[in-house]
Amino acid sequence: MVLAYLALAVLALEIVSALLDSVGYGAVAAAAWAAYSRATRNKKTSERLRLKDAIVELRRELRMVSSVDEFARWAKMRRRLDSASGEFERVSSDLAIERTAFELYVNMALRAMVYGLRAALSMYNYRVAVFYVPADWFYPALWFLSLPAAPMGSVSVAVWAFACNRVCKRAALAVGRAMQPVMVPPQASRAGGE
Repeated sequence: MVLAYLALAVLALEIVSALLDSVGYGAVAAAAWAAYSRATRNKKTSERLRLKDAIVELRRELRMVSSVDEFARWAKMRRRLDSASGEFERVSSDLAIERTAFELYVNMALRAMVYGLRAALSMYNYRVAVFYVPADWFYPALWFLSLPAAPMGSVSVAVWAFACNRVCKRAALAVGRAMQPVMVPPQASRAGGE
């Protein structure tokens, strides 16, 4: 029964790995940043939105004022707009640095988790047989299936993980291709329209 859990744990880990590879670690990190900034109500994000609204409002007001007829008022508004724009750029830059650092840490943590768990499972269970195969079916490959140190006639954790990895990655690739929109070649669209 324990071996069934081991086989399922390896399969689940490889499914998660294939999903992360197909979706992209960067996309997962960006989604984590969005959730984190919403959950913590990041002050820089709210300040950036406030400054953006203020800049839009100042530009709208500035367009209503004639620079020739009301130069003093126009210059004062222009200075406020330049100040708000500079502050917006500073806050945006700080927020971009914070976001990049967060996404980098999440990306590294995800990779360390997936690859670390994979390595730990393989190293801790390198002598364990996940399941046994009939000797007459796989006779020439029995030695290879038991690498690195599982009993002869069995499938080791490393070989099982490799097989699961290949199947999961191929399945993720097939699903990704199936979900892509169908592209119509330019010649076919012109010929149909004539």
